[in-house]
Amino acid sequence: MIDHLREHTGLYLLILFWVGVTVAPGPWIYAVLPLSVFLMRQKEAWPDMIMGFLIILILSDMNPGLVPMRKVKTAKYGYIVALSIVFLIDTARFYPISNIFKIFLPFFIYSFFPLLFSGSPVIGFEKTVSYALLYLIVPNYILMNYRQQGWAFFRNFLFFIIIVLWFSRIMTYFTPYWWTFIEGRFRGLFGNPNGLGIFSFLTFILAYTINYMNKQLFSQREKIIVFGSIFYFLIACGSRTSLVASLMFLGFARFFSLSPFFGFLAFLAFIALLEVAQNNVVFIVRSLGVEEYFRVETLADGSGRYFAWQFAWERITNDGFFLFGGGFGNDEYIMRQHYPYLRSMGHHGGVHNSYLTMWFNTGIIGILLFFRSFILMFIKANKQAPIAFALMFSVIFSVLYESWLTGSLNPFTIMLLIVMTMMSEEEIIGHQHASEEEEEEHEDQAGVHRLPPAMGVRT
Repeated sequence: MIDHLREHTGLYLLILFWVGVTVAPGPWIYAVLPLSVFLMRQKEAWPDMIMGFLIILILSDMNPGLVPMRKVKTAKYGYIVALSIVFLIDTARFYPISNIFKIFLPFFIYSFFPLLFSGSPVIGFEKTVSYALLYLIVPNYILMNYRQQGWAFFRNFLFFIIIVLWFSRIMTYFTPYWWTFIEGRFRGLFGNPNGLGIFSFLTFILAYTINYMNKQLFSQREKIIVFGSIFYFLIACGSRTSLVASLMFLGFARFFSLSPFFGFLAFLAFIALLEVAQNNVVFIVRSLGVEEYFRVETLADGSGRYFAWQFAWERITNDGFFLFGGGFGNDEYIMRQHYPYLRSMGHHGGVHNSYLTMWFNTGIIGILLFFRSFILMFIKANKQAPIAFALMFSVIFSVLYESWLTGSLNPFTIMLLIVMTMMSEEEIIGHQHASEEEEEEHEDQAGVHRLPPAMGVRT
């Protein structure tokens, strides 16, 4: 990790510069971010471009009470536009192009149609374009970095995330309490503890996948630091859904590694246990003595989520969004119109469900097109990475309680895309099987040389 800091000192100094420009008076950050991307391109700093993009997305998700940092929420659009321009200029250098965008292309083409029914078509158009660009840009930048640096890129990327997480923890010693905590739950650089929980869950999946594909990449000590850090933040944020999703992935990965059949049996057993647990959740939590951590007083009503789901479903069916939706951003537009009523009922926030959010935005047709591509991609990945279905089911569970999957410029979808790229691109996932074949061939050759001359084999 010391080597990582030494190699990327320039990036960390640049991030501090971005923060300084953001909090300074004036709109300078809107020009600084895209100019920084072009400068990194000139210096061939491709890893810094993608790591810089991630930190900008994290900073855009910060506590809205930090007013000066609010500019990042809109300045981040300049960053992805700059990345897109670089991609278009240097397209030849990115060949062969990632297949992920092609798999989701039918959904992206269709997603412009529901904008005809949007209450805010301009914002909806921006969100649609940014969502499509994310699926185009991120996989190709990951492939570019892998082709140039190999597994060292993923090693440095994961170290970068761990350093960012621990920096957010160190912040608590020199910043006001409300910057990083809310109601006793740690949120770090994120707007709320659940955001940190989702990010930690996706970081765990990324770390597990990297280690699964290249077990020699990290030393035993580094593995302890990485996975220990991730679970520390999962516990500190108090996100029940993210903790369960992480454990769910860990368990399913074991079963699917043995056999898809055992994996699906484990999934069905999980669904059955989940039904039993939901009916007896308060009793179970109190019996285990962890009622304070799991906030037992909010378990019965789902922290307001069930009310939000019911309200969203009524709007989808009654306001004509069932079939085609109302375009990206439609969920926010509708929910804002009813904020006074929602607040009076004790609900704060959005839909908190990726399926209903996507239904709001693209209708049932959009949901079918998106998850058709989503499932096809994991079916393809499962041919070479048996843990792919474990990832798919854990994500399907996570997005049931949060709407992050439908967001383009949040710090979560990009993490999923990185893991999806690793699992579905032959250049990366093929490394695992090539290594295994080389080891087997080496063992076979060693075995041949160990045979005695009496066996008729030359030594």
